[in-house]
Amino acid sequence: MSTMITIPTTMLGFNYDIELDNWHNKLSGCRVYQSGEQEPLDGGLGLGLDLLCGSQEGQQWLSTIPADLLAITDVFPEYQYQMLWLAVNSSSARQILECRPLLLVLICDKYNVDNEKALEVANLGQREILSHLGFDSSKSALKFIDKLDLTYQRSSELPHVIKQLDSAFSRFKVFKHYHRVNYSALALDHTHPFLTGTRLGMAIAHSTRRERRNLVTYLSDTLALGLAIGGVDPVLRVERLHSVEQLIVLHDQWVAVQLERRFEAMKPKDTDKPYPVCLPNAEGIRQIVDYDDLCLEAKQQRHCIAVYHNRIAAGHYAAYRMESPERMTIGIFINRKKAFPYEISQIAGFMNAIPSEKTRQRVHAWFEECKQQGL
Repeated sequence: MSTMITIPTTMLGFNYDIELDNWHNKLSGCRVYQSGEQEPLDGGLGLGLDLLCGSQEGQQWLSTIPADLLAITDVFPEYQYQMLWLAVNSSSARQILECRPLLLVLICDKYNVDNEKALEVANLGQREILSHLGFDSSKSALKFIDKLDLTYQRSSELPHVIKQLDSAFSRFKVFKHYHRVNYSALALDHTHPFLTGTRLGMAIAHSTRRERRNLVTYLSDTLALGLAIGGVDPVLRVERLHSVEQLIVLHDQWVAVQLERRFEAMKPKDTDKPYPVCLPNAEGIRQIVDYDDLCLEAKQQRHCIAVYHNRIAAGHYAAYRMESPERMTIGIFINRKKAFPYEISQIAGFMNAIPSEKTRQRVHAWFEECKQQGL
């Protein structure tokens, strides 16, 4: 087979194609212009070699590269060719690729258009490489690199790592108690650095992806609540928490305090009067009878049903507490001009959660029963 492979980069909008020699010929490359002029390739490609898998010729060319090295570099498509070029032209670079590929990534990120300079740096010792690139060159920096558990599929992952290794800050040292450092830990350190190294920070970083989304929301809400209620240092309180469960408890406590203050400050007149009776109760569905009951519902469900007090008191709205098949709040419009004056306004769960289909069917069945009875 031919030792050369052509990457048709003109199809990608460039004014040249790229020709690469195979692994046995040191992966030398050149740009080939439409005029026939050739120019040595002096840096990386900026794209992965997986685009060659679509042809038999490309697969044969790729088969000349050691499979383990191809697999390692597949994770870094932007730097893949240059990393392999360094590995085939330097035994030191190949050794680095096999044990700490991130070092080659950092070199290629710095010298992506200068293969010779990249090769010069790759032939240094590993700590010398870090120092040359402006990173902390201690043994602990290498240990931090070994702890990284990243996919590098997100564009922000490498910048996060570079930030941690920057010799001016050596931020990575705050992760010394971590057995592994994943993307969540790095992202949390970027947004809430005071949590890094704490028990709560570790718990959030190592939670599942779905759990983590909810926990970050809880975290932001808790800090905002702490500021709103005053008299506490929310950052100090949160960083002392030992678990996710403690965070949720603190969050709910501060929500209760804020709601209590809000209801007290906005308490309307004549709140001791019972609300007008509306549709009859049913199994698992009970009308909210007065202002205190309405506020209790708002606190338990953490939504804004309490703002309907004036409309309820005037007979234009009604609210119901639903216990089964799931906990919900039902809001009903009342228009006395209609033959059947009631219309379902909302069915909302905890923090306005959407009801299940079973719950919707139960509410509409109850509503239909009332309608059939002419209530």
